[in-house]
This record gives sequence, structure tokens and C-alpha cells, in this order.
Amino acid sequence: MSPAALLVAALLAAAASASAPPEAQPPAGPLRGKWTATTSGRPIAAFEGIPYAAPPVGPLRFQSPVAAAPWSEVRVADRPGSMCLQRNIFLKVAHLEGSEDCLFINVYAPETVSRAQPLPVLAWVHGGGFFAGVSHEYGPEFLLERDVILVTFNYRLGPLGFLSTGDGVIAGNFGMKDQVQALRWVRENIRAFGGDADKVTIFGESAGAGSVHHLTISPLAKGLFHGAIAMSGSALSPWAFRPPRVAAEFAAKVAVAVGCPTDSGSEALRECLMGKSAEDIISTDLALYEWGAHPMCPFTVTAEPAGPGAFLDRHPAAALAATPPSVPLVMGFVSHEGCVAAAPIITDPKLQKELDEKFVDIAPIIFHSKNLDKSINNAIFNKIRKFYFNDSAIDQTTKWDLTKMFSDHFFICSILESVKIQKQSSATSPVYLYDLAYLSKRSFAVAFGAEEAGSAMCHGDDLLLMFPLQSMLPGEQSAADKAIGKELIDAIVTFASTGVPTRDGSWRPVQNALQPEYIHLPEAGKSSMRSGYEPERVAFWRDLPVNLAFAASDPPTRDEL
Repeated sequence: MSPAALLVAALLAAAASASAPPEAQPPAGPLRGKWTATTSGRPIAAFEGIPYAAPPVGPLRFQSPVAAAPWSEVRVADRPGSMCLQRNIFLKVAHLEGSEDCLFINVYAPETVSRAQPLPVLAWVHGGGFFAGVSHEYGPEFLLERDVILVTFNYRLGPLGFLSTGDGVIAGNFGMKDQVQALRWVRENIRAFGGDADKVTIFGESAGAGSVHHLTISPLAKGLFHGAIAMSGSALSPWAFRPPRVAAEFAAKVAVAVGCPTDSGSEALRECLMGKSAEDIISTDLALYEWGAHPMCPFTVTAEPAGPGAFLDRHPAAALAATPPSVPLVMGFVSHEGCVAAAPIITDPKLQKELDEKFVDIAPIIFHSKNLDKSINNAIFNKIRKFYFNDSAIDQTTKWDLTKMFSDHFFICSILESVKIQKQSSATSPVYLYDLAYLSKRSFAVAFGAEEAGSAMCHGDDLLLMFPLQSMLPGEQSAADKAIGKELIDAIVTFASTGVPTRDGSWRPVQNALQPEYIHLPEAGKSSMRSGYEPERVAFWRDLPVNLAFAASDPPTRDEL
């Protein structure tokens, strides 16, 4: 935002704040918020730090969320609640931040909280690898230039949100159940803010996208939303699911790190963890990394024993085939997703050298395949190295090949596999696919360790087109950024309003499961429909046992390679 625009917005916000603060009367209890403004100065009624669940502390740790008790006195909701306890290694934060008491929701409404015609609701799920992130970073300054309600919320992270013993004693998925509870709160309360409870669209990026996709196939979330947008992630992304056995292994590593028993059963482990501080439990993250910051996202969604409270009781590939999303869905990716993993390696000479010299030994840690026999892993990763690097070293000259490898495995192929499974299932709801290839001089590539921006659309760069995010990555939007951002936001709001992303039908839904149609977005005004994204690369991963759907089947034998 330019200094002049900042000044205008500040003056208009100040004028609004001189009047009485906005109030709302949801069933949860009366609220008094504050006035803020969009980038053009449009007044926004902001209600922040609203508790949507009881604090998940004491006996409520490792339990499904409990709805917050209603209140009768006016509650001041003019500042965000605490972020959930975390250490954000993505943004190179070395210390712990936040609190175990963190289940807060924020609501932003343009101009006024009372409207004759309720507005569509956009409910944002923040990313951060299921171990970091906070809702209030994602402000309304861009999105609420349009007539929509924006909702953002926190959910439990890391082992406090996703630790599982794999047997139901500590069931796991608490962060996902928090998301479900937040959406229940939206359904029950959003009308008081001018929102349409029957027109709620969930959207998110990275782990937020994985969450969104999981929500579309979970029985707990059924009926809580009417459209979904998953940006740079899916339920089948290799970082978005752990089989119960693997989840239990990570739980045991946490136990060892805090001095809890691992040989006395899950009940004893749980009892011991209940006596540890939240800070001690979250601080175990550094003990879990085996090479660099890998394995990525050790705590994530898992399968629970079947039952009425289970968020997911099977592998997501099986759930997606059996109960595909029943709402319209948008999925997509940016062109160089893999820079989030490649940049920290390529800018660290030690890590770069180790990966080059010990690729087949380190790769199973990165690609979550240590459960496979060593001979199988050797065969897999020799094929992968040959495919992406041929006979070249992994160094500065092949950094884009490294980025491409990580893009394909961690993001693109799993998204395309999700689309394929849905189209081959009994699904009747449409799915729209996109490839965002726009290049900006303001990029998270720098935050992840790269020396400069502008040569790739890095993982997370689409966020900079939808939210200011000045605290994460200071800088101004260029005219080109604003133009492509407008097109992206137009598509999001149109989808939230109508269930389709473009009013002229130029962005068509996927029809072909194996060669899916998608919209290519290189810059504003230059979009085009294409089909069959990088078929050679996609086919290569589908033939490998480390493919995203592999965990749903038995391990292969060497002969199958």
C-alpha cells in the first residue's frame, strides 16, 4: 500500500473510530468491536478475539473442543486473542510464541453489521504446516473491498493439536475438530454480523488447503459450508496425513523428549503428558527433525478408530473415493511451490552438499518413506534423482530442478491425484482447477532463505495478493500485483456468491480425470484454459510407491519397481 493510500485509510478509520464502536448481538452473547478500513478507506466493523470454544487446557487438553459458554454482558472484541502455542520455523522464529488458551475467532463485516440482504461468508483456514500460523495475520483490507463477510480463526497446532497414540487413547485431529467447532459457531452466529449462514465458503492455503480438503470429506463437517477453495494443498498431500502407526511413532518421540514412558501403554503416556507444561510439549519439535527441518509437518491429520466423534477414520484417498466432496470445490497451485523446501537447502552449503552426496539416504526422511525397506527406497530415489537431475550435481546450477521435484511431490501431483479420484468417483459436484504462474518482486522465497524474489511464484506468494501480511513480509504491492490480485479476489468472491468462479463461464470445471482441464493464470488479463498439466511429471509420480495414495495400500516388493 502506498504512503498516500495508508494515510487515506488511516484518516477514514480514525473518522469511523470517532463514532460509536460497532456492536453485534449473536446468540453467543453481545459484542462490541472496533472500526477499521480497507485499503481504499471503506469502513469495516471488526470483531476480534471472540472465544468459540472453551480453553483447551487442563482436563480439556487432548480432547475434542467444547463450545464456549454464552455470555450476557457486552464483551469487548476489539483485539485478537492469543495465537496457539508454536514455534514458526518456516519464518525462522527461534522462540515459542502464543498460549494453550487460543481458540478465538474474528469476524469482519464491511460498512455495517446490519443488512437487509445477508452477505456471503468466507471462512479462512490459515496455513503453517499444522504447527504454526495465526488467524489475525490475515486481515480484511483487500477482500472486504467486496460485499462479503470474512471470518478467521485459530486452531490447536503441533502436538497439542495433532498428537495421536494411534489407538484412540489420544485420538488426534484436535486441531481439525477445532475447525469444525469454529464452523459450527459461524453457522449459529454469523447472521448477527450480516452474514448468510446458508452461503459459507471455506478457503485456505497450504496446511489451510489440506484442512479445507479434509473438511470436505469429514462426516463431522457435513452441512457446515457450501463451497470450498483449497490453495496449494489437499488431503492427499504427503504432509497432510499420517497413518496411525506413524502418528504413534511421533507421539513416542515426544514422550521420550519430555521424559514420559513409552513402554507402559498409551494410557500411561497420556497421563504423563497431561502433567507436562504446554511449552515443554511444543518444545519437542526440534528433537523430531532428523535432517534440516525434515520430516516436514510431523503432526498432522491421522485416521481415528471409527465412531461418532471421529474426524476421519480411514486414509483420505479411500474417504475421497467413497464420500467425495458434496459442494463445489476449487483446487490449484502456484508454479514453484517447492521453493518452500528448496530455498533453505540451496542457500545452506552444508545441507546442499549433504543432499547431493547422500541423496538416497536423506530422501526417505524428506519424502516420509522410512517405513519402506532400504532396497526399495534406494530404487525409488535413484529413479527420482535420475528423472530430475540426470547426472548433474544438486547445486546452484540445478536449484530449479530441486524446486520442481519438491513442487511435484509435496503439492502438485497430490492435488491432481485428488482431482482424479474425485472425478472417477460418484461425485456430482464440480471441481475447478488452476495454475497460478504470476511472478512478483515481493515473494516468500526471500523469507524461506532465497537471496532474491521475482524469478518464481513461490509457495505462499498467492497470499500476498489476498492479504497485506506486512508483519510476515513487509513491502508494497506493484500495479501488476494489484491487477492479478483483483482477478484472484474476484474469482474467490464470485465463487462464494454463485458456486462458480467466473460469471462468463470462461473457467470451466474439470471433465477429464486423467488430463484435467485447468485455468492458467500468468498475469492479469492473460488467463487461458489448458488441459493435462505436465503429464510426464505427473505420470512419473503415479508410478512410484511414495505416491500420495500409496499409504492406503500394502508396501510394494522390489519387483514392483
